[in-house]
Formats: sequence, C-alpha cells, structure tokens
Amino acid sequence: MLPHDPSPLLVAGFVALPVAMALLFLFAARRVAGNVPGLAFLLAIWMGGTGALAAAGLLAHFDPPRPLPVLVVTVIGLVLLLRSPLGRRLASLPLVLLVGFQAFRIGVELLIHRAVDEGIAPPEMSWDGYNLDILTGVTALLVAPVATRLPRAALHAWNVVGLGLLLTVVGTGVLAMPSPLQQIHTTPPNVWIAHFPFIWLPTVLVAAALLGHGLLFIALRSAARPPGHGDRHQPALTDQ
Repeated sequence: MLPHDPSPLLVAGFVALPVAMALLFLFAARRVAGNVPGLAFLLAIWMGGTGALAAAGLLAHFDPPRPLPVLVVTVIGLVLLLRSPLGRRLASLPLVLLVGFQAFRIGVELLIHRAVDEGIAPPEMSWDGYNLDILTGVTALLVAPVATRLPRAALHAWNVVGLGLLLTVVGTGVLAMPSPLQQIHTTPPNVWIAHFPFIWLPTVLVAAALLGHGLLFIALRSAARPPGHGDRHQPALTDQ
C-alpha cells in the first residue's frame, strides 16, 4: 500500500508521459519501417498488462520482490528489439533525434520529485538522493543541435555517462525495495513503483531511456565501420 494517496496531477503525469512515449515510439517505427504489423498491439498488451497487474496489487509483494521479473522481461524485450531489423532501422534516425529524444527525462525527473514531495517516493529516488539523471535530459538539449559536428568519441562518452546515471537510479530502486535484496533503507519505503500508474516508470520510461542509449550505441558503431563493411541495410550516419 502507498503511504499516501497520490494527487490527481501526479497520477495524470505518470499516465500521460508513458503514453506519449509509446506513441512517439510507434511514430518513429512507422517512419523508418512503415507499417509494423502487431507492434501497436504488443505495446498495448505490455502497458495494459503491467498496468493491470499493478492496479490489482499483484506486484506489491517484496518477499520475493515481484516487480523484479517484470524488470527482467523489460530488459529481455529491449535486447530483442535492439537486435531486430526494426532496432537497426531506428538506429538510422538522425543523430539530433537520437540524442534529443533523451530530453524527455527532464519530465520524468520532475514527476519523481513531485512524488517525493507528496510522500509517495523516497528522496533517494530523486535528485535529493542518488538520482542525477536529470543531467542527461538537460545535456541532451545542449548536445543534440551540435551532435553531427561533435567527434564520435564525445557522443560515445555522453552516452556512456547517461547510461551510467540511469543504471545508478535503477540499481538504487532495486536495492531500496523492502525485499531480501535491500541494502538501502528509505522513508517512505520504496514500494511505489509496484503500484499503478507508477509501474510505467520502469516498464515504459526507463525502458525508453535504455532503448535510446542502445540505439545511439548502434548508430555510432555503424558510423565507425569502414565503407563496405557491416550490415548493408544499415547506412552509416553522416551529417543529417
């Protein structure tokens, strides 16, 4: 059970942003691959299924921590997507989009901070604690306009740092759950992501950020290949 009832504004934010990111993903997939049969259906099943499980209280158990299998499935799905033809096509999007996309994390961090202010989430999960992920969102706005003029090594470093900040937040969340794995004790307990709509923080918003990092890694690797090498269907990035 949540320590407090979340405000309608907080709930609306954690519904609107994941839905917006899902629609953006579908739009990008259609742009690079045309109509992808079943993609919207799979995404709706994923969001609807995780949302329903959380709304029914079926994930709010932590011995063992039931959210963990959901997180594992999320990661497996991302790996499969990144290794798929659709993932390679998404990685061919312009650099300004692959980098600028990560600016959505500013909105995520503002919502998390609001959840802390309302006593829903522990401070350790926001910039008051171990979460500096807003830096990735802010720097995405600065890096995106000049992405095609920066050395590939600089973009790679930015991507690594952003991924590191994201994994720090994920690790903090896992270690702060009141489970046998708990290493970080928080007030209030870190149980909020097991509830609706906050389950969409890891299963949609964190997943979107991880996908963005993976796509940029693929794009930079493709751009570094000598002409004539690699996947002939994956064009090397140029100044777009």
